[in-house]
Amino acid sequence: MRMNAHKTLWLALAVGLTLWGCGYQMAGRGASQLPPHLKTIAIPVFENSSAEPALQRPFTEALRRAFITDGRLRLVNDQNRADLVMTGTLTKYWIRAVAFNSLDVAIEYWVYLEADVRVEDRVQNRTYLKQKLQTRWDYLADDSVVSSEASRQEALVQTYRVLSQRLVSLVNDKF
Repeated sequence: MRMNAHKTLWLALAVGLTLWGCGYQMAGRGASQLPPHLKTIAIPVFENSSAEPALQRPFTEALRRAFITDGRLRLVNDQNRADLVMTGTLTKYWIRAVAFNSLDVAIEYWVYLEADVRVEDRVQNRTYLKQKLQTRWDYLADDSVVSSEASRQEALVQTYRVLSQRLVSLVNDKF
């Protein structure tokens, strides 16, 4: 019995050292590539110059949630009290049919969303990040207009999520 306890202890120690040695950490809670003077971020509602109205509010909310969930930068409402201020414009939105049935009716679409983003370091008074980003998400259409529209809306929510996560990574980790 005593031999099994020693083996278990050594195994646990070996696993712990391996995880510690490889730099394993919980996502969003560990080290960041952020300079130490950057602790807060403000994200005003993005502009929308795309052909699709009303994208800016739900996208901005998804982006704010992504930064809150990540936790490495604290979200603040007042731009004057923020170390970083992220502004941007949703520049393009379009849908593309990518699959068709035997009657040549579109059954799968891609939703594209493109944004120009700028992040200003207010502490050092310089541009921290300036980038054009694009993402897409697919959805299936069917004979029901209602369910096809629900699928399109869900695909749009997913594009918000993917673009938001990419921005969190770009700001925090520079990749």
